[in-house]
Amino acid sequence: MRKAALFDLDGTLCDTRAIDHLATEEKDYHAFHAASADCPADPRVREALEQARERGLAILLWTGREFVWRDLTLDWLARHEIDHDGLYMRLAADYRPADRVKSDLLRDIADDGFTVVEAWEDDPRIVDLLRAAGVPDVREPHAAG
Repeated sequence: MRKAALFDLDGTLCDTRAIDHLATEEKDYHAFHAASADCPADPRVREALEQARERGLAILLWTGREFVWRDLTLDWLARHEIDHDGLYMRLAADYRPADRVKSDLLRDIADDGFTVVEAWEDDPRIVDLLRAAGVPDVREPHAAG
């Protein structure tokens, strides 16, 4: 098993604060994901990603975005020069809650031979999921304190 650092995209690595209202107030996920193409990378999380790479960890990315947004996501990663060893996404038309989707993605990550030893995630439910799964170092980039 290869040790890995796991980074969430929207709201974590991809700074979506300027467009969050599309997903929360208007529930327009199509507009939200399309607009995310122009969002910046969060510099603090980006630095953590580079430090994890320097420590020899595999860099894994995961997202609740549907697979139909894969090309947009890969373009965003290329534009921001973010190399990674794996990208895990929600399947198309999978409308289950994020914690159920990401629970399955954690199994996929393990099946691919990775052990997550560090994770960055903004959703408190997913933070709880990661901690319950035994990830020893879980960071919340915008948590108070």
